[in-house]
Amino acid sequence: MKQHSKTLWSLLTLLIVASMVLAGCGGSATPAAPAAEAPAAAPAATMTTIKVGTNAEYQPFEFIGADGKITGFDVDLLNAAAAAGGLGVDLVNTKWDGIFVALASGEFDAVISAVTITPERAEVVDFTDAYFNAGQAIAVRADNTDINSEADLDGKSVGVQIGTTGDIYLTDNTKANVQRFEENPLALQALANKDVDAVVADSPTLADSIKANPELGLKMVGEPFTEELYGIAVNKGKPEVLAALNAGLAAIRADGTYDAIYATWFGASEAVAAAPAAPAMDLMSVSAPDCEYGGLFKSIEAIDDLTVKMTLCSPDVAFPSKVAFSSFAIQSSDYLEATGGSGDLVQAPIGTGPYMLDRWVNGDSIIFKKNPNYWGEPAANDTLIFRWSSEGAQRLLELQSGTVDGIDNPSPDDFATIEGDAALALYPREALNIFYVGMNDAHAPFDNEMVRQAIAIGIDRDRIVDNFYPAGSVVASHFTPCAIPGGCEGEDWYEFDPAAAKALLAEAGFPDGFETVINYRDVVRGYLPAPALVAQDIQAQLKANLNIDATIEVMESGAFLAASDAGQLTGLHLLGWGADYPDATNFLDFHFGAGASDQFGGGHPDIHEALKNGGALVDPAERNAFYTEANNLIKQHVPMIPIAHGGSATAFKAETVGAHASPLGNEHFASMSVPGQDSFVWMQNAEPIGLYCADETDGESLRACEQVNESLLAYEVAGTAIIPSLAEHFEANAELTEWTFHLRPGVTFHDGSALDANDVVLSYAVQWDASNPLHTGRIGSFTYWSGLFGSFLNAE
Repeated sequence: MKQHSKTLWSLLTLLIVASMVLAGCGGSATPAAPAAEAPAAAPAATMTTIKVGTNAEYQPFEFIGADGKITGFDVDLLNAAAAAGGLGVDLVNTKWDGIFVALASGEFDAVISAVTITPERAEVVDFTDAYFNAGQAIAVRADNTDINSEADLDGKSVGVQIGTTGDIYLTDNTKANVQRFEENPLALQALANKDVDAVVADSPTLADSIKANPELGLKMVGEPFTEELYGIAVNKGKPEVLAALNAGLAAIRADGTYDAIYATWFGASEAVAAAPAAPAMDLMSVSAPDCEYGGLFKSIEAIDDLTVKMTLCSPDVAFPSKVAFSSFAIQSSDYLEATGGSGDLVQAPIGTGPYMLDRWVNGDSIIFKKNPNYWGEPAANDTLIFRWSSEGAQRLLELQSGTVDGIDNPSPDDFATIEGDAALALYPREALNIFYVGMNDAHAPFDNEMVRQAIAIGIDRDRIVDNFYPAGSVVASHFTPCAIPGGCEGEDWYEFDPAAAKALLAEAGFPDGFETVINYRDVVRGYLPAPALVAQDIQAQLKANLNIDATIEVMESGAFLAASDAGQLTGLHLLGWGADYPDATNFLDFHFGAGASDQFGGGHPDIHEALKNGGALVDPAERNAFYTEANNLIKQHVPMIPIAHGGSATAFKAETVGAHASPLGNEHFASMSVPGQDSFVWMQNAEPIGLYCADETDGESLRACEQVNESLLAYEVAGTAIIPSLAEHFEANAELTEWTFHLRPGVTFHDGSALDANDVVLSYAVQWDASNPLHTGRIGSFTYWSGLFGSFLNAE
């Protein structure tokens, strides 16, 4: 094994800093090996080729073959891992002395040469995940059944090479009868002759000897019981190389390539011995005792370190679309626990996304920096900056002056200005949204269904859309946009009829009207481009058509949303919704299903039942029958009044590459850039409220979260189709009640910790299980979970 003493490694650190040449030792001094090139997998045209140093004098890891080329276990492993990680390899044979100086100075990008990972070396170079454990292992005769681990060696006669690590370890740590030999082959021959019961030596030495001498009739048992882990050393200035090699190593372990390479050099039966000795991960799971609690989930369990199975209480055809949503992004389980499920989790998230949070300057901006270890396509810019302004004129002025590169929701009156400016480009956004006037039936007089119906009939919705909405907007015939399947099944909404409305209000007991309040937040959204003007128009209509005196109260955005979810708004409230995924469940279940928030009151069981039945079906015709029923019941009960599906847009500098407007409002800034710039500045309508999107519903917050965090699945850029993300692939049973997700190997969080199945389980569990101590978030409502998946587990 190629190790140096601690003293030499301390010296090496100093010499590198001083730019001096180290004359070190890696065992006995040997002359420089002749230059030789290794056979490497031909890199694709888009691959980055890295220069890798090795000392080809340590068979079977790296040595010069009969054809004069570098060969060995390390060589095959490097080529496979690099290819899987998207890298090409230029492997160069060099002498051991000075190999790490060459690495640190940048002559090599990496070194592979049976290098033992040590703390001293890690001060100078980075190491990949361990790919081989050369610790002490046990060889026995093929017919052995008694000796299977270190513990079984007590009282047994065990052969070792004198003075080796195995000799020292057995003498100090076991009660074995140690028999010492001058060389390992003599110890192995003694084992074959039944002179000793076992032999202990370095695992690669044993594996290579047993494979080369099958006539001895020996085998290895158990795993190495000491650790001497080999890793690929990487220049500390090459984090992208480290990430790619780690991803490649994980991939070849997952697909069996590692085992095949091991079998070539050490024998197929001993692949386990080559794996790094590490404690098995304790796999997490959480489950409901039964499905009577009212939620969709039955259980979530880690099957292995990269596989998660989710079992549902009923079929859900939209489940992949829900899983892709940013509220269900995967968090680091360590970070969840360290933050207690709140605090820094909300203000300083750690994700897996293409951008990392640099700093949040409250009231001014959020600054993201490029994730150098991102598993996917790297971000196009080094820096991404989010700014905000509630004034459409201000956003456009900043775009025109060049202080920002893109803006959200330009004012409808400015569409023509943008289209007429050659320096700018307008990107219309499909109107997958709804603006509505909400009422809570827990508060009088809105507990009277006829009152709610009267207001629904007494508001001229066409007037609102004509006066305050841009081109592309339509008056809402239903709550769900008609572009979404099942959205517009059933009867259209009530026609405006002020006389009938006033008569119905009188029949309800309010012939002279009543006093109430209109609550809203002064933030522009695609579904509500002019909130103040719309609020004033509705106020005027209520007075003119129904003699209802409504005062207007403007609330801070976060407080408004919290009060709405909690059912604390006692009058009318102006709110809306943009599609998170293109399915009727996203609009109807979230707002009117059994798990909906209290913004409209206690809900209506007949609507709950229709939505539950519709969401469990795959056949569109069968689903639509229940959505017809649900939409008609919504019209009857009037928990809200659907006003408009608002047309909206984004605008960018004309030269912006990758500019788009997402129909889901989740613009992908990692793929946008302005030529000649290394940063991108985006201006939206309002400041995010929090960055732990499991406990947010605000679109401005969600968009910011999506730069940092990722879910198991994703939506295509500027579209709605489902694509792989942290899960490479998934499958479901025929009943759509069991969904198994296979995680992408080699993914790391921004703090360097590796993504595994437990991260997925805990990320879901802290939302699902109300008794979990991490079920805290910013305000603890987790509205999306209950809205899309029904009741919480262990809810009081």
